[in-house]
Amino acid sequence: MIEPLARTWGSGQNGLPLSVFEGDELVMDGPGWHADVDKIDEAANGIQQSVQDQDNFELRGLCGEPELYGHTPLHDALMDFSVRWSDGLDTLTGDAREIGDALSRVSKAYRAVNEATARSLPTDPGLGAVDDG
Repeated sequence: MIEPLARTWGSGQNGLPLSVFEGDELVMDGPGWHADVDKIDEAANGIQQSVQDQDNFELRGLCGEPELYGHTPLHDALMDFSVRWSDGLDTLTGDAREIGDALSRVSKAYRAVNEATARSLPTDPGLGAVDDG
């Protein structure tokens, strides 16, 4: 159930986007799409935090010195695994970084449209109908 709207911009008709605040969250709707801008921000921030956490953790240093194992081939196998795993994580975090950055740009674009629309409507056009009606 949608909570009472605090503010609505646009018409949502004839292909025009509609910006709505549901509680404290900004959502936008258009023909065939719905965007919860705050959720997009949350996803972007979560991805960026995960990437940062991974950037600060290297598996390559996990193995330690060969003497700790008492068996050089075991150390070498673990080192090889760690290097390969770390390389794979680097690839994944690189992709995740791009996705997080793209989501941030999308959120900023939605917010820019919302702000431009809000500036073009200095007052709520529906107030006159309610006050007179």
